[in-house]
Amino acid sequence: MTTKTDNTNVGAKLALRRYFLNKYHAAGGVRVFDCCQGGGVIWGRLSKEFAFHRCWGVDVKPKKGRLKLRSERFLSQRGWNENVIDIDTYGSPWKHYAAMLPNLHQPTTVFLTIGQWQMGLDSEIPKALGISGFRVPPGVAIKLHEIATRYCVAACYDHTIEVVEAAEAPRAATAQYVGLHLRPMKNGLLEQAVPTPDSKGRTDVS
Repeated sequence: MTTKTDNTNVGAKLALRRYFLNKYHAAGGVRVFDCCQGGGVIWGRLSKEFAFHRCWGVDVKPKKGRLKLRSERFLSQRGWNENVIDIDTYGSPWKHYAAMLPNLHQPTTVFLTIGQWQMGLDSEIPKALGISGFRVPPGVAIKLHEIATRYCVAACYDHTIEVVEAAEAPRAATAQYVGLHLRPMKNGLLEQAVPTPDSKGRTDVS
């Protein structure tokens, strides 16, 4: 799929990123990896508002001053330490997302730009829906868009990673903008509240 950067709704993208940066990264130590850097418009602006420890990106198209590389290859490798991942492919982000999950080992904020969906462009979508190998009519595929997004995001639980928060910015005509804060589960389990005993040593388990 040809990578294409969507800058038709820059205000919504900036607002979504500011929200997560302020809520989850206010303490600093922000290490950003921009999967589809393009002209660097979004993170160029944000770098003037936030103090980043590191902010870098790649793109499949060669350009002076940036690294030509398929970002899903980087995400599929062990050892990267970025805690903010921006997957703004305009088309489908799910191959990048799937490549990232096995190597996510710390609380991480992820931004997804999800373009107009067409079944068959991304094998991760039918896999997530459990319909791999089936031909889905285009009209039905479009109606499955919302379900597909939820199921694809939830693939993180297969890697013992939980969604702490998910938020969506106002959509453009052909794309939706989603922000996630992900966190590895402790001991592979979701954290649960421990019942507090009352004065007689009893706990409410209702």
